[in-house]
This record gives sequence, structure tokens and C-alpha cells, in this order.
Amino acid sequence: MLRIFTPIFTILLMTASLLILKERKTFDVRTLVHIDPLPYTKELISKEKYVEAEEYLSYFISYDYVKKNPINQKLLDDIKSKREDYGYKAKKFLEGLTQGKSDEDIGKASAFASDFLVIGDIRDLSIEGKHYIDNKEVDNVIVALSSLGILATASTFYTLGATAPVKTSISILKYGKKVNKLPSWLSHQLITQAQISNKTKSLDNLKDLLQPIYKLYDKIGLNQTLNLLKNTKNLKELKSFVTLTSHFGKKSNILLKITKGKAFEYAKSMPNVKNKNILYASTYGENGLKGLKKMGEAKFMKRVGFGSNLTKTTYKGNLNSFFNYLLKNIPSSLLYTIIILSFLYFTQKLYIPIKRLFNIPLLAK
Repeated sequence: MLRIFTPIFTILLMTASLLILKERKTFDVRTLVHIDPLPYTKELISKEKYVEAEEYLSYFISYDYVKKNPINQKLLDDIKSKREDYGYKAKKFLEGLTQGKSDEDIGKASAFASDFLVIGDIRDLSIEGKHYIDNKEVDNVIVALSSLGILATASTFYTLGATAPVKTSISILKYGKKVNKLPSWLSHQLITQAQISNKTKSLDNLKDLLQPIYKLYDKIGLNQTLNLLKNTKNLKELKSFVTLTSHFGKKSNILLKITKGKAFEYAKSMPNVKNKNILYASTYGENGLKGLKKMGEAKFMKRVGFGSNLTKTTYKGNLNSFFNYLLKNIPSSLLYTIIILSFLYFTQKLYIPIKRLFNIPLLAK
């Protein structure tokens, strides 16, 4: 009985080893390690960046590996409580009103309101004018945006609000400049276009530049818009972000951040993959998206144990879990050893029959 089962078992063992090595050649799931959001969240809190801390931790909190740790949920609750504190909100409101910038929503709202009512534009032109008189460095981008803001305010009243999106976009850009989130290509464009607008007394030349900014703001809000804007290299890329944020919404910024800016490239190359699976793969960082692309959606999600609804039967599910275990835990060196030993085993078993086969003609002579 043992003689019968030994070669069958050896074949199965060798086959399994070959399959595992083949799959590892496509993508080795052992390289996947979940991002732990706790350390970076605590770092943001220590710098009093509560908005960024909540945004970052919220991205991961819905996934079991984060949700199961009660520390994560408590930390998120503490951040929200801090942001809801009345004294904290009042401080941030005044910060936005007086400085024209703030990291909090209420501060951004007050900064935005002052800009939208032309007060902010006059304030900023006065500040830059004083810099010029005192022989200090003048921020030409702020000057350009403030002059455009005054022109846009007048145009908004004249057109009964029709150009309000243009005014909003200008305010977004000015805010972005103050918090160092305007890319250099856009700063140069704004100075050039402002000169044209001031000469023509028209904002028509700015529509192509400002339209995608307003669309981003409308979909994902100010904070997310500025974070994405900072990473753009040209107008074409800015427009592509509008399309991609329609898929990932307010998760777009963190998605881009944790995948080192590669998330949207992978998303473009996998148009048929579900958004929720791209987001889950991103919890492994860029490597997760790389694995998703190489292995395919169904296989990848099975290998990482997410989306178990893809498995139709208990039997298949158990078999797949066992294969996953081997895939993640058996060293490649052991698999190569099994294959070599299996090959030697069958070589030895076939040696005598083959030798006899070749000796038959000799015996006949």
C-alpha cells in the first residue's frame, strides 16, 4: 500500500511546490505588510495637526486589522472631541479671519469669507504693498491672485453670481499659496494670466486653468483639493485628478500619499477593478497595488483574505486558505529542495525500467 501512495504523494508535493514558486514569480505575497496608521497619527497629533490626523486615521479605521485595536478607535474619538471644542473652534475662526489661513474647517471658512467679500484681497494687497515700501520681498503670486480676486468680485456682482466659481477658485489658490501648497508651474501660470486679465479686464483667459480646481473643490473640499494640487506637475495632470477623484472622493489624498503618488497610475491601468478593492490593496502601500495588478483582482483578494465572498464553497475556501498558508510561510529554498528530491526519487524509480528497455535489443542479439 505504501508503495502505491508514495509516488502519488511525491507528485502532489512536487506539483504544489511548482505552483507556489510559479505564483511567487508573478508576485510574492510575503512582501505585503499592512500599514499601521497609529505611529503617523500620533506624530500628527504631537504637531497639533488634528485635521490631518483625523483624515489619515479615518482612511484605515474601517478595516478589521485597524478596527480590532481599541486604541485606534479611542484615538479617533479623542481627535474628533478636540476639534469640536468651542475654545479651539473660536481660536481657529479668528486665525482664518486675521491671517487668511488655518488648518481647520472653521478657520478656512472665515478666511474664505473675507476673501470672497473682497476684504481679504484688499488686506493682502496692503500687506504686500507694505513689503514693497519696506524693501522686503513681495509675493508676486499673492499680488496676482488678489488683483484677480478684486476683478472677479466685480464680475460676480455684474453677472449676478455667474462668475462665482471663478472667484471661489481664485480664493482657493490664494489660500493654497499661503499654506505652501501651490506647485511652481501653477504659480508661474497665475502671474502670466493675471497680467493678461488686468489688461483685458476679463477673466476668460483663466477659465481653462480654474475650472478643474473648482470641480475638485466641489467634489472633495478645500483641504483635499490643495493636497492634490500640490502634487500636480502640469495642467493635464490636474485635469486627470478630477476624473480620478470621482472614483475615490475624499480618500484620494491619503490614497495618493500612502502609495508614494503611484495610486492613480495603477488605477488607470486597472479600469475594471472595484474601487473598494483598490482602496484595500492600498493599505499595503504601493506594493499592494503592484500585487493587485500583477495577480489580478480575484486572485489577489483571495490571497490577502479580503472579499471572501469570491469563494463559493467551504471546500474551496479551506483549500484556498491552506494554499495561502503555504504561500506565505514555506521558504522558497525548501520548495526547491522538495522539487530536486522528487526529481531524484522518480529518476531512481525509472532507472531500472529504462535500463531494461534499452537492454532488450542487446539480449535479442
